[in-house]
Amino acid sequence: MHPTDSVNGWRESIQQDFFPLDLQVIRPDRFQVESATKVRAGSHMAQIRASEHVARMTDAACQRLAQPCIKVLWLHQGQAAYRQGNRKVALEPGQWLLYEASRPYSLEMSDCAHFTVLFSHVSPNDAWLQRGLPGKLGPQPIEEAARLALDMISSALNQDLHLQARTQMAFNLGLRALLDAALQDETPGVARQGGRRHLLEEAKACLLAHLTDTRLSSDQLAERLGVSRRALYKAFQADKETPQSFQLTQRLLRCREMLLGEHGAHLNLTHLAYEYGFADAAHFSRAYKRQFGESPSQARRQLRATQA
Repeated sequence: MHPTDSVNGWRESIQQDFFPLDLQVIRPDRFQVESATKVRAGSHMAQIRASEHVARMTDAACQRLAQPCIKVLWLHQGQAAYRQGNRKVALEPGQWLLYEASRPYSLEMSDCAHFTVLFSHVSPNDAWLQRGLPGKLGPQPIEEAARLALDMISSALNQDLHLQARTQMAFNLGLRALLDAALQDETPGVARQGGRRHLLEEAKACLLAHLTDTRLSSDQLAERLGVSRRALYKAFQADKETPQSFQLTQRLLRCREMLLGEHGAHLNLTHLAYEYGFADAAHFSRAYKRQFGESPSQARRQLRATQA
């Protein structure tokens, strides 16, 4: 892990490289922090040792997110208190917690806290999102599948490797499978997902890892996954989608996130359209407006107005 010299330096690092949190340090004159962060195909991971602080996800930050998010927190040392709405959860060392991160929340960390965090975008129909709603699940012991998932993240953070997209996708699928198993172990009455649900998650992970690959067709996706085209479409029917509709929605969400991001005012819309598989800027603008009720240019003008 790498030490950070100042409170502002750490705050900027977290906001730019990990998640748009508002960080409040309790004793700035005595503040110390060490952190390591990494991104693997859309999954953001961090391991942190820090002095007493409070991390908040504000309403304004939530509104800038292009799609729902889930976070998983493993606490190794210190105390933690999570608040979201009327829900308050206290964590002890050796426990982990799943929660939705696209709603306002706060996380109070004690002095000398040591913890690991996983942050990931999910689709609105994702089972994780339902489990992360306030009141659904409390802290769980870091055992078996949850321990193995933590070991995977620790290994990724400690190795400076450049991984191909296929390897990153496999990493995310393995991590997801372990956490699914941990959640099923801790959630009475939740049936194990069948082969079709597993195929759906695998297909979505592949599409998310290749959003800018304009050559990836449904037939090629089915071939990569080792299934028939019919089986692939049946899996997507469970979420009332097709591979193409999911891919289009995710591309538009990614484009919106970039447009509303820190450098969105300087993005070339034509280049952005081509990068994410649209025939031209006009096609991109029409699809964007159908999805969000405003054109990319209108979204950018509103962003500039709020920043003025």
